Amino acid sequence: MADKEPYILLEKKEQVAYITFNRPEKLNAIRWQDYILLYNLVAECDKDNNIRVVILTGKGKAFSAGDDIEGYPGSGKDEVIHGNAGISLAFQGKYLDLVLQEYQDFLQKTCVLIMQSGKVFIAAINGVCWAPEILYAMDFVIAADVATIAQGDIRNGICPGGSSTQILPRLLGRRRAIEFILMSEEISAEEAYRRGIVNKVVPLDQLMSEVEALAKKMIAKPYHAIKLAKMAITRAQDMPLNYGLEIEGWYSSLSIQSDHFKSFYQKFLERKKSKGGP
Repeated sequence: MADKEPYILLEKKEQVAYITFNRPEKLNAIRWQDYILLYNLVAECDKDNNIRVVILTGKGKAFSAGDDIEGYPGSGKDEVIHGNAGISLAFQGKYLDLVLQEYQDFLQKTCVLIMQSGKVFIAAINGVCWAPEILYAMDFVIAADVATIAQGDIRNGICPGGSSTQILPRLLGRRRAIEFILMSEEISAEEAYRRGIVNKVVPLDQLMSEVEALAKKMIAKPYHAIKLAKMAITRAQDMPLNYGLEIEGWYSSLSIQSDHFKSFYQKFLERKKSKGGP
């Protein structure tokens, strides 16, 4: 990798953005400041009106090996820790300052943004994935047959951060989430599919073509409908059923006002009339 090449790449091709972890020599391990960059890139894609789908993947043999352990306390690399001001305060035990600054973990912020965005986010898991937190927030996860996934925090003596304990139970249910997090074991792509973490498993040489085909299908769908549906689904997980139904009804009513629906309905009436219907 060139010395000045970013550790996370962003490339835009027409209506698709590609975010790629770019430290293959470190199995795309993520440093504290990289989480800030990741959030900023996701936010840029979210604000770009031309982008409809965001594909997240890794360069080389790994999606990401997770946190770069060389940046943990005791590593002697304080400059890495201090690259993220909030993490630096936490490691120094300055929790009051954290609260007063209303700091939120950047991976948590990234996951929330993905879940609330009207863009469709697809993860292409090309190999080792020990940074599964972001997978839980994705709209689709397509994994290569060689991929492996693990939530290894407990094994290392850490309570998972980055939204794992909150989003994974909403995705899998409490029992499955407890099993995956506490066992802290690496599982195959096929097993991840069986558990509901992955949508589909494909041969490695077909991974990107499969993901890009899915991206085209999503681009063909109206943006407003995707945005409202994602918002409704995300909010439904945090409120009683009756309130969730109210939100769904409201969003559905809004979507009917769109030009896309009006065009669809007009064509429907014209086809019906041409067939001699009332």
